[in-house]
Amino acid sequence: MAPGGNDEALYGRESLFRQKLDQLRTTGEIKKKARLDPMARVRELEQSSLLAGTHGVISSQSPQDLQKLTLLDSLTELYNHDSIVRIFKDELKRSRRYKHHESLVVLKVDQLDQIEAAHGKLVSDSILKGLSNYIMKMIRDVDIPARYDSQHFAIVLPETDLKGATILAERLRGKIGFERISEMGQNWSVTVSVGISNFPQHSPSPEDLMKRAVQACTVASMQGGDTVRVAE
Repeated sequence: MAPGGNDEALYGRESLFRQKLDQLRTTGEIKKKARLDPMARVRELEQSSLLAGTHGVISSQSPQDLQKLTLLDSLTELYNHDSIVRIFKDELKRSRRYKHHESLVVLKVDQLDQIEAAHGKLVSDSILKGLSNYIMKMIRDVDIPARYDSQHFAIVLPETDLKGATILAERLRGKIGFERISEMGQNWSVTVSVGISNFPQHSPSPEDLMKRAVQACTVASMQGGDTVRVAE
């Protein structure tokens, strides 16, 4: 399915993951109908020792703060790495069950390290924050954005084939290049490198699909940036 096509059914089932993200970004909490127990995720992280040494800090937080802490990246307020990995696996299971396509788009800001070295971390952070807000405006309601790591964003595209993912990726790349992006007084024009992987075309494994999308993004960056590359 291609973005902008006849995807009424897909829009009709607006992604629960995206609903949660919108609620957290706007209200700081997830509505009761989402039936999410914030402490369950905290206990899960504690058991895996991911919160070792921080229990005293999080124990004093409100349920709303805990939801943000465990689900979202603190800078961009998109899903964090652990959240998007779990979401992508869940969405991929559904795609396998119903024999749907699933695509993953990974993008990074070109020469962000050089920008930070020349102008400081506040500037690079403001660019990442501004870009995250712009991504939220550009993608469909069913698409699920995240900050994959310190430099990469990831967008899960449910029920989207490689052609549709490429259309969306090119739209993002092209429009970002003409946008003034920042969360500070001074705006910045940046370009992005983009990588794409697709189920079932490239792999049935979520880990492999993520690896391939990141590798494709790296190739795009090494070849000069401001381009889209599809996984090998």
